[in-house]
Amino acid sequence: MKLTSRSGRLWITFYHQSKRYRRSLELDDTKRNRKIAEQQIIPEIVFKLNHGMFFETEETNKMPTLEAFAEVSFKLHRNTRKPSTLVRMMSNYKKHILPRFGKKKLDQIKPSMLSLWQSEMLEKQGLSPKRIRDIRSVLSVILEDAVNDELIGSNPARKMAKLPMQQAAAIEPFSFEEIRAILDTAEGHFANMFAVGFFTGMRIGEILALRWEDVNFDTATISIKATVGRGLITTPKTAGSIREIEILDVLMPYLRDQYEQTGEWGTFVFLNEANTHYFDSSKIRLPHWKNALEKAGVKYRTLYQMRHTFASMMITNGENVLWVSSMMGHTTPEMTLRRYTRYIKKDGVKHGTFLNKKFS
Repeated sequence: MKLTSRSGRLWITFYHQSKRYRRSLELDDTKRNRKIAEQQIIPEIVFKLNHGMFFETEETNKMPTLEAFAEVSFKLHRNTRKPSTLVRMMSNYKKHILPRFGKKKLDQIKPSMLSLWQSEMLEKQGLSPKRIRDIRSVLSVILEDAVNDELIGSNPARKMAKLPMQQAAAIEPFSFEEIRAILDTAEGHFANMFAVGFFTGMRIGEILALRWEDVNFDTATISIKATVGRGLITTPKTAGSIREIEILDVLMPYLRDQYEQTGEWGTFVFLNEANTHYFDSSKIRLPHWKNALEKAGVKYRTLYQMRHTFASMMITNGENVLWVSSMMGHTTPEMTLRRYTRYIKKDGVKHGTFLNKKFS
């Protein structure tokens, strides 16, 4: 029987009938406690093992299943997570984790078991590495909480096989002609909605959460304070996403037209059939966005490409990168440059010519 220390606490490791066991003594690792463990606790455990009493005693304190402990874990973090994050994590848990591991006891979940599960999601279900990382992060938090409660000695999710690297989604901006065709063929208020996307660089969730109180026609500005995801209105993606942006001249007619439609409600700029905000981008993508692109004869791209289009269009035409970054709500201008460097217009000037005079 081996006495070890983990995170300042005492643990024992032993074998019984060829099976390895690890248990916390629930004592701090001090000289006094080590002496108590060696002279009192370990001899008592050895005695109980030899007389078949140890595991009977443990039955009074059964290892919980993942399903039982997950409920505790979610409660632990409910006040520190955004509502939209909680909804997303709970959805991943119920769909991908609970059916597979819910009935298993925490100490029965092994790294090899998790790696096989991960491979199935990747190969059989066709989920992207990014999607799988989101799912397994939920499981990892639950198991880490179990480690902190000393129910298990280590987190098996930390030993899962590595996922392949995933390239960032391709940027496929729309041309001026394609933008015009989409705005000319979009039905109802969707032309106005898509115009906001193309001419501000706002995320679709930010557009759906936009209220008329956030739109100031006098100063030609929009205050972005919220986003919609899975029906919930929360704060935007990052602190930098809370921002004030300009209403460009090209957008003003679309916003004024939208005000004629929903301004009297004094609530959201874009209202659904129930006269409230849209649930999320999925309610816009199908059928409205897809239909608009088909009618315009434009190759299908995701809604997010409106945001990419704004950034690339502005940078290509010489707009200041700092201004573009501010409009986009990027944390730093470096983030904008990293994504859109290739769209910076080359001026045809031969650079570095000043060195010729200095070193000729």
